[in-house]
Formats: sequence, C-alpha cells, structure tokens
Amino acid sequence: MNSVIIHTLGPQETDSNDAAHYYLDRNTSIKAQIILHNSYEEIINTFPKYRNEFFLVPTAFKSAKFNMSWGELHYRYLSQLILKDCFLHSLNPLVVLENCGQKNGIAYSHPATAQLLITHVQPSQIRYCPSKYLAYQQYLQDGQYSLTNERNISLSSNEKILARYESQMIWSLYQIKG
Repeated sequence: MNSVIIHTLGPQETDSNDAAHYYLDRNTSIKAQIILHNSYEEIINTFPKYRNEFFLVPTAFKSAKFNMSWGELHYRYLSQLILKDCFLHSLNPLVVLENCGQKNGIAYSHPATAQLLITHVQPSQIRYCPSKYLAYQQYLQDGQYSLTNERNISLSSNEKILARYESQMIWSLYQIKG
C-alpha cells in the first residue's frame, strides 16, 4: 500500500474521519486520500465503483437501512472485501443529551448507539441518523434526546448531559475487490 484511497463516514466531525487520520499518522509509509461519505450504506452500495480502494469501518457498525451489523457486513460481502488491517482507536467521548424545553419524546441516534441511548431514556420515537454528528444536528431541530460525541455539543441553558462514556473502538480496514 503506497498510495491509496480510503472511503469512510463523514463529515469531518466523525469518529471515522478521526480514525482514518489516526491510522495514516501511525502508518507513515502509506500515502492516502480520505474520501468522506454521507453514510456507510452509500459506500457499500458503490463497492464496484471503488475497486482496489479501501473501506474503513468500526466493528460497532450497524445499519438500520440494511438491517445489518459489522459481522453481517463482514460475511455478506466476503467475496467483495479483503480485511487488510485492524486497529484500536478511541471514540470521542459519547454523551446522552436531553433538551428539557422539548417534551416530544423524539430521540436522535446513530443505529449503533441506540441501545446505549435507551439505557438512559425511554423515548417515544428513535430517529436514526447516518452519524452521531448528524444525530446532534437533527436533535437541535426538534429532538428531546440525542446520543452524540461530546465535541459536537454546545450546551444551552435548557439542556443537560444525562450520561457520558469513554470508549475504545476496533476499526477494520478493508480492500474493496469490487
């Protein structure tokens, strides 16, 4: 791997982008372009277009749209992906937020973090977003609850942090066969 393209979840505020930069910082012999996408599903849907390029995904991957976890992704696309590397990299601290001025029971979360969210709140509705960053952006519009990265937030006087977590994550780097 001398010069490669790595596809992962964007925008720049995501843990996926951080993990891609972390990987490249630790593997200085690899020159890479990181391409950020709106969702993992967008990347998966276009595997044939990215032949011989790379796909970076956390092992906590979960898709509500495809009803698939990382393990299911790994086996379902076994003929299209070659696992090239794995590494450990921390997530930005996670927080469960409540907007005390909102009483609609709507919660925003990435599908992978929804179970953690509901250990603290019982929303009437969970709306899934492609990233924790976008979950926070939607929460700001009309949400009562959200699980997002701590660095994404700017607390108002109506908001409170219900829980905070620090977590390690295993990241998988695949080469796309197409």
